[in-house]
Amino acid sequence: MTPDVTAIAGLSFAVSNGVGDIRTPAHGLFVHDTRHLSSLELLVDGAPMHELGFGSPTPDVVRFRGFARPEGAHGAVDAPLEIERARRITAAGFAETITLLSWASEPFAVDVRIRVATDLIDIFQARRFDSDPSVSSPVPATSTATDQITLGSPDGELSTTVTFDPMPEQIEAGDATWTVRLERDRPWTLTVGVRARAAHVEEGPPHDPAEAGTGPTVATDPQDLGRALRTSMVDLGALTMHDPSSPGRRLIAAGIPWFVALFGRDSLITSYQARAVEPHLMLETLGALAARQGTVLDAGNGEAPGKILHEVRLTPRAWLGEGTAGASARPYYGTVDATPLFLMLLGQAWRWGASRRSLAELLPAAHAAVAWLSGPDADADGDGLIEYQAANELSLVNQAWKDSPNAIQFGDGTLAEGPLAVVEVQGYAVRARREFAAVLAAIGDDGAAADLASDADRLAAQVRDAFWIPARDGTPGYFALALDGQKRPVDAVASNMGHLLWCDIPTQAQAAEIARHLVSPEMASGWGLRTLSRAMGGFNPISYHLGSVWPHDTHIAIDGLRRQGYDHEATILTAQLLDALAAFDGRLPELFGGHARAEVGFPVPYPTACRPQAWAAGVPPALIATLLGIEPDIPNRTIALAPHLPPGLERLRVKGIRFPEGELSVDVGPSGVEVLGAPVGVEVTVTPRVRPPGTAPRSRSDAPL
Repeated sequence: MTPDVTAIAGLSFAVSNGVGDIRTPAHGLFVHDTRHLSSLELLVDGAPMHELGFGSPTPDVVRFRGFARPEGAHGAVDAPLEIERARRITAAGFAETITLLSWASEPFAVDVRIRVATDLIDIFQARRFDSDPSVSSPVPATSTATDQITLGSPDGELSTTVTFDPMPEQIEAGDATWTVRLERDRPWTLTVGVRARAAHVEEGPPHDPAEAGTGPTVATDPQDLGRALRTSMVDLGALTMHDPSSPGRRLIAAGIPWFVALFGRDSLITSYQARAVEPHLMLETLGALAARQGTVLDAGNGEAPGKILHEVRLTPRAWLGEGTAGASARPYYGTVDATPLFLMLLGQAWRWGASRRSLAELLPAAHAAVAWLSGPDADADGDGLIEYQAANELSLVNQAWKDSPNAIQFGDGTLAEGPLAVVEVQGYAVRARREFAAVLAAIGDDGAAADLASDADRLAAQVRDAFWIPARDGTPGYFALALDGQKRPVDAVASNMGHLLWCDIPTQAQAAEIARHLVSPEMASGWGLRTLSRAMGGFNPISYHLGSVWPHDTHIAIDGLRRQGYDHEATILTAQLLDALAAFDGRLPELFGGHARAEVGFPVPYPTACRPQAWAAGVPPALIATLLGIEPDIPNRTIALAPHLPPGLERLRVKGIRFPEGELSVDVGPSGVEVLGAPVGVEVTVTPRVRPPGTAPRSRSDAPL
């Protein structure tokens, strides 16, 4: 069965089948979280067109190709009538051009019919339509004209207008028809416009998917990574939203179709990933989240002073919501990792050259975030670790990045009971303190910086002691996935420990054992890193978090391995991720199956994965930064580079990485590293990589298939 097709531009998107029809409960045109079309069907002589294929040159444009076999056509048995539908999403709906092309030898006539309907329900009601059809009922047409149909709500606040050119021969509630005489090589064209009307929907110029910016020019040999980066820039442009509280501020939606919203964790990680190509995203994301930072204690939506939100819908529909508190119109704060990630990104923004003025505006939010890290909302039992537990029936059960209800389980598959202290969140809390301590030291607040650094060292030692499971029976040691409510290590072998490398938590000996796990056949699928080891009792390659592969998770492990000097292991996972990137034509999905490459031969798509999705689209630019080994310290006028390319990637040439003092350009190839240009007054150093003592490099033959 052909998967659903989605086209998106900002807060507008359309989901249809492979011929462009909106037919099923999950389909629709959604504008600002309202379904403005629940049905759109093209019928030729009473039948839908047969699918030939579809393509999406940019995320806001999709072209459908199909054919029909009208009874009156003669002389072309296979497909006498070819049909193309070209749809482009706009800020307030979409425009579609339908072209009928006859291949029959003689003229013939067909009846063309467009049927439309709307229910004007919110996006969360649409998501549960399959289990509760009563949430949807068609809204009757409020008016028709010779060339348009208007479908509206009884109170008149919401409506959808569908226009036609040429004018239909007959038009009535939800139905427009034409009788068309077709001749060979003389196409007939119909233009359909769909416009949503609501107080908060602004009509404007067509959305430009290149709005994300051009970024640096990247050339690679082979060209796959360079092409994928260009696709990522287009995808990030398509996921662009504008902050209603600050119209000039650009935000990135988490993913389509169901997550066209501001997510704290997703936005922060995506901004980190894109820092080498779009550094301004860091400050825009930080500003938007600081403006919505928690100020009061509210168990209903998980809010607490200093806490960074999990999700907020940028729409005024006050009656949005059901299922989870994250679906409410007001922000939902049920996440424990967004707050430390906020501080980590702030530190990166400073290192990449954010101005003192920008930093000063964010300092109050940063201090409030630090207070939350060690306060009672984050650490209810006072043991120094960040824990979470669902506050009510609407709260998310798990509140870190693996947030599915069954994600945190022991090695035998038994679910862990809370309150839970998930391991990577403790790593984030360590790095958050260190990043912000560096900022405070740079602006002269040495006392606070020293206190934060000391807290970070204490917590890092606590994590190394409380979560470490020593080697046994020939299995390398590793970090537990979490501590449960009784402070017992949740002993599943999972990808989360790769995040600890990213946060500089393990000792040298621990890092060596983690590196062995991450590239083992149990963890490395051949297409990337599994979220859960194949040896665990709960492993399932097509689960959401129990054995699937998430590209952003794989990249964090790669970045962590590089930070600890394990370049060889990093290249094993990098090569796998690059192969997955090629298999998905340069546009990685949110996640895919964790099946072994040697057994299946292709990365198995996950049926409901978002594509594009923000932190999957962020992987190619993140890989560029990781392969360069770039570590800027613009306040101290230095940029360090430690390039390392995986086998099969012969050249990486990056021109125009932007800093306030100018641009950096680098060429990495078989003959070495050449710095082609540098920001004014900034020293660029190229550092050979040295592996930790006592860790011999593995041979390429050790890499899992």
